[in-house]
Amino acid sequence: MNPRHPSASLPEGAAPWRHPAANATVWLQGQRVDCRFERSARRTIGLHVGPQGLSVRAPRQAPWPLVEAFVQRKARWVLHHLQRQAACPANPWPAPTEALLRQARHDLDARVAHWAPRLGVQPRRVRLSNARTRWGSASSRGTISLNWRLVCLPEALRDYVVVHELAHLREMNHGPAFWAWVASVLPDHAERRAALRRHRLVVG
Repeated sequence: MNPRHPSASLPEGAAPWRHPAANATVWLQGQRVDCRFERSARRTIGLHVGPQGLSVRAPRQAPWPLVEAFVQRKARWVLHHLQRQAACPANPWPAPTEALLRQARHDLDARVAHWAPRLGVQPRRVRLSNARTRWGSASSRGTISLNWRLVCLPEALRDYVVVHELAHLREMNHGPAFWAWVASVLPDHAERRAALRRHRLVVG
């Protein structure tokens, strides 16, 4: 990774993964990724792949080799999510093809299976939703509905919606007890919720 020279020329055949605010470049499995890099008071290195591309955040004192090594270890994850973002444009939403719905079912079922035990709940049914304005919902009968378009979002945001709806199996409201359950497994839920708001779910 060389944040001082993010504009080196692309070799033929390389995928031009470029964040619009790119100030750093990293090569992952032979592919160039121009990312946004920033330092902060955080204690760990963090990666985020969103509609704009890859963002990397690191502690102020983290040496370059450490940051680069971390990103390289996550190369497969980063490229997978960059490819997913490219396949799922934010607007308009992609058509609900059989393959995409199958992927949504697989991914969302996996996230429910991951988070439900941590909240001590077990939904009676998980259904895919085609709602035009809602990411998810939960019923008092134990059914949670998850919008299939969640598959087009970063995993951190999918997890927020999944945890939100699972927490409703504990509390069918948005009172303090509900948010306490959410925070028990997602301490950064407010940040994730704010990020989710940047993805408008309005289907024409």
